[in-house]
Amino acid sequence: MKNITKAAAVLAALLISGNAFAAAKYASIGAKEGNIRSCASTKCAVKFKVWKYTPVEMLSVSKDKNWVEVRDFEGFKGWAHKDILSEAPGMSTKSDANVRTEPSVSAPVAWTVEKGYSFKFLKKQGAWLQVTDDAGTKGWINQSVVWGFTEYKK
Repeated sequence: MKNITKAAAVLAALLISGNAFAAAKYASIGAKEGNIRSCASTKCAVKFKVWKYTPVEMLSVSKDKNWVEVRDFEGFKGWAHKDILSEAPGMSTKSDANVRTEPSVSAPVAWTVEKGYSFKFLKKQGAWLQVTDDAGTKGWINQSVVWGFTEYKK
């Protein structure tokens, strides 16, 4: 229920803005896994899958206001149902990347992730972002290797 309320708020903000293209509007995936479809219906083909915290740029809203046309970090477009969208500040890695134990290039590598790995943004320190993944593992990543939310504003 919480995700539905948040998704409705995201959609309302998009609609109130008048022109969705005036400034990029982002949402992230709130469900554990979601489908991005070729058109605004569950009858349409699944173009690709997304996972929790995957950020998407919102481009337009369907006439019935239940679907949002989205674009991911690689430029792939499709339609997401409003129920899988969230305001959680998500981001994806633009390439394979090291997640570090501290906000420094000299800090030990906690783990390495592949291109497209999704995180939730927690806080920012200079060019470093503290993030967590769906499993709750925390670390630091340089903002130059991620796409999506790099600052969280409510």
